[in-house]
Amino acid sequence: MALPEQYLVTTKNLDSFLNSLLNAKAPTKFTNKFLEQLEFKSTNDRLLIGLLKSLGFIDSNGIPQDRYFKFLDQSQSKHVIGEAIKEAYTDLFSVNVKANKMSTADVKNKMKTLTQGSKSDAVLNWMSNTFTALCKYADFSNQSSKEAVAVKHQEHFTEEIPLRMNIK
Repeated sequence: MALPEQYLVTTKNLDSFLNSLLNAKAPTKFTNKFLEQLEFKSTNDRLLIGLLKSLGFIDSNGIPQDRYFKFLDQSQSKHVIGEAIKEAYTDLFSVNVKANKMSTADVKNKMKTLTQGSKSDAVLNWMSNTFTALCKYADFSNQSSKEAVAVKHQEHFTEEIPLRMNIK
């Protein structure tokens, strides 16, 4: 299932956390110590590491991945987050292609269905709040580079063929 089970108990620090990543040197390994160096010292802030893993920013060992480095380009960071969200939450976007515009309550209901009711109400609240907070930060207006290339390729090779019908 493509629906991350990582969530934040509180999303109040999410924007400032993501912005602090943009202004910090990328670590060789993302650890609790690095998180504390960024001034995120609460035990709740440790959940940010799991979220980065689910978004493909770091691997299971905390090593930054290509997506993390692309995110550091401030002209692309919000688009990178948007692509990461679409990839991580593919099941939710399969249910509604504009899941990023859904209300938190609607997201929670869809997640309840997708998890087949296996999550508590509190966990579903945290999962849906995390998703909507990520979406508020992200920019979904830009097509991914693969999609843009495919559209450009298709436009380049689209040819109009005139049809003539001779009816006698």
